[in-house]
Amino acid sequence: MQQLTGIDASFIYLETPRAPMHIGGVIFCRPPHGGFDFRRYFDLIESRLHRSSVFRRRLITVPFGIDQPYWLEDPDFNLESHVHHMGLPAPGGWAELRRLVEHILSIPLDMRRPLWSFTFVEGLDGIGLLPKGSFALIHKLHHAAVDGMGGSDLLSALFDLTPDPPIDGSMDNWVPEMRPGPIGLLGKAYLNLLGHPKKIGRTIGAIAKGTWNLGKEVLVEKQTLPTAPFRGPRTRFNSPISAQRVFGGVWLPLSDVKAIKHHVEGATVNDVVLAVCAGAVRGYLDDKDELPDKTLTAMVPISVRDTVEGGGNQVSAMLVPLATDEQDALTRLGAIRESTVRTKEQSKAMGASTLTDAAQIVPFSLGAAAARLYSRMEIARYVRPLFNLIITNVPGPRQTLYFGGGQLVGSMGMAPIIDGLGLILVITSYDDYLTISVTSCPDRLPDVEFFENCLRDSFVELQSATIGVRAKTKPRRAGKAGIPRKSATKKSRAASAKTSAAAKKRPAATRKATKKNKAAATVTRGPARRAKSKNRKTARR
Repeated sequence: MQQLTGIDASFIYLETPRAPMHIGGVIFCRPPHGGFDFRRYFDLIESRLHRSSVFRRRLITVPFGIDQPYWLEDPDFNLESHVHHMGLPAPGGWAELRRLVEHILSIPLDMRRPLWSFTFVEGLDGIGLLPKGSFALIHKLHHAAVDGMGGSDLLSALFDLTPDPPIDGSMDNWVPEMRPGPIGLLGKAYLNLLGHPKKIGRTIGAIAKGTWNLGKEVLVEKQTLPTAPFRGPRTRFNSPISAQRVFGGVWLPLSDVKAIKHHVEGATVNDVVLAVCAGAVRGYLDDKDELPDKTLTAMVPISVRDTVEGGGNQVSAMLVPLATDEQDALTRLGAIRESTVRTKEQSKAMGASTLTDAAQIVPFSLGAAAARLYSRMEIARYVRPLFNLIITNVPGPRQTLYFGGGQLVGSMGMAPIIDGLGLILVITSYDDYLTISVTSCPDRLPDVEFFENCLRDSFVELQSATIGVRAKTKPRRAGKAGIPRKSATKKSRAASAKTSAAAKKRPAATRKATKKNKAAATVTRGPARRAKSKNRKTARR
């Protein structure tokens, strides 16, 4: 039996009927040799349950909520309650799959069982460019059990590096645990409470040390003050949410993302992705005439698995201004790069484990009561948001993976939203592609397809401002286009390489003039496109 950490427990008491706290997404696989057979995949999962304790442990709570809950090996575990099989209705395209994904992601996990579920989906023949017989796996894992990196590690227990992996000969010696009685749990809680003052002292000391280190950097090295919470402007995403979910995303060629980062000194792939997301949010709000004058702020989780020991959620966070008040895409990318460099240094000064230590001293019953009060009274309507949205990057494997003999094509991620934070963007990468997935609710994002277009336009705008030309092949939407075609990517790379080589041969003055003209053209096209959109809306009325 293992007790939850403070961070893990926070995802339990943050859960409400409108805000289930699971992460997950969709994995696309080509059919294995002989075709998809659900029973064979069910047996495969059953044979690998011993590879992770998450599969068979469930929550038990301490009476009166006076201490953090515990994980217990479930004596009533039944795999059939967690692995499901469905078929898409005709024509089996992205629209049908999207509706199914949104429905499944809207349903909370059953707290009486181990907190995960897999749903195999057949009938994807209407999704272009996926081979006939391909299947999808919609997966949900409670955030209290794993963070983003932990979820990837858990799923990796099911995947192989070859289509015909060797048979796992290890024995499954799993033995369920006996559930302790209320008296035993109260006794453990009493012992934990005796050590609570010492824990509080250590945490306050760590926070004081981090604050001192941060103060030295600001005062002595003349660094800018860190971005503070509750400073971002209110937007449509910072209001109470509904129980339904909307889901979507785009696929971007990873080589093009890397090509963009080389045009800003010191920029990383993560900086480029933040800039793409910032441009999309700016474009979306601008189209709705809701763009604030002040820049929006994103919370970007940082994994501290190499620094902090233990399982569960091992994350810190940094607040990054997204420069949404900046019209030029390249200037926006430069501003984001400066912010991420500064914020990372300030996070190091505060200490990697400060957030996890601080969460450890919050009483579980107090945290749960505060979360319920915040949701029921819809306090998000009346206070400024901690930050405007969450953008989380979960790097995926670089090598080709197989699931039961079927080659993994790609994946899209999902993460929870709560009242006041109604938009989260999950970035994942695999093979030659990077995906930006969108999770929200209909009240906050009623037109997720338009937001996908904003992501695509933002990426193309960055390509225009850096590589120098509009891409021959725009990044395909996960919607109508399905999985992007690799041959098209190679042509796009070749075209970009030729254009870059030709640009280098031109005199420097010519290159500068060309960039200015293109930047002006890009800025001009935005308002013109919005004006046309408004004219169309007026005509429809």
